[in-house]
Amino acid sequence: MKIQQGFADLLQQMIDGHQPGYGLFQGSNRKMLEQFINDGVLDYIPIGTQQKKIFCPDHNNLRSYLHNKYGIPSLENYIVFLDSENTSRSDAVKATSNSKFKNVKLFEGFLVNAYTEIQCQLNGKDFLVKPEQGTFIFINDYKNFSIPEDITVVGVEGFENFRDIQRQQYLFKDIKPLFLWRYQNSTSIANWLKLIPNNYLHFGDYDPKGLHIYLAEFADKIGVDRCRFLVPENLETLMIESGEKVLYEDQVDKLKNFDFSEFENVHDVYKIITKYKKGLAQEVLIQ
Repeated sequence: MKIQQGFADLLQQMIDGHQPGYGLFQGSNRKMLEQFINDGVLDYIPIGTQQKKIFCPDHNNLRSYLHNKYGIPSLENYIVFLDSENTSRSDAVKATSNSKFKNVKLFEGFLVNAYTEIQCQLNGKDFLVKPEQGTFIFINDYKNFSIPEDITVVGVEGFENFRDIQRQQYLFKDIKPLFLWRYQNSTSIANWLKLIPNNYLHFGDYDPKGLHIYLAEFADKIGVDRCRFLVPENLETLMIESGEKVLYEDQVDKLKNFDFSEFENVHDVYKIITKYKKGLAQEVLIQ
């Protein structure tokens, strides 16, 4: 059993000289506390007739116990590790002696695609984005990746649309696009957009989930002034001819927390979706 952060925090309090109440240990932490007491690592002091205060009689014994039984060489480092979002496997080894103790993001970043050459920069050096047919470029160090200001970043939800973007050039005649696809649902694209001035165009499905992704993961994070949702001119016709009711019925709850009157760019999409009670997959736009 792993030591949870709440339990680790209470252990650190005891090392710092505090005596937390027994009632602070709940659920699995209560079971673990009893094990620590049974093993003679922790003890308690009765307070009145019903309360107990937990304390550590020997700090060195506690540290040895954590190291030998749970592989935690440093409780302080362990707490920092649990509290950190950006951790590596080397951090896990230092904190827990186990490289796979916590799921870590082995790949942060996103795939890029383009149908014209785009001269970018990576770590201050020229970097040409020109994927060969059937290949993509993976940008891992996105914090040091920059593009010309006249380029519009296009976030593509569907992998098939991203892969076959050459067959959808008719949708992007008025912009110079660089196409991005999220890797394992990472937040890297939104984080990168906060660092650059470029406009963002979202290319997703025309259903409740598609609107929810755009609003919650992009418009809300980087501002509606820089964001647009791609709306083809014939969306209503496509919805009538190719829309699917199941996409609406299974996802309609995704719409309930948004006031679409506040989002002018997607208000018309919202009206079409709710008018026909259908959803439309973006793959229909591949020609």
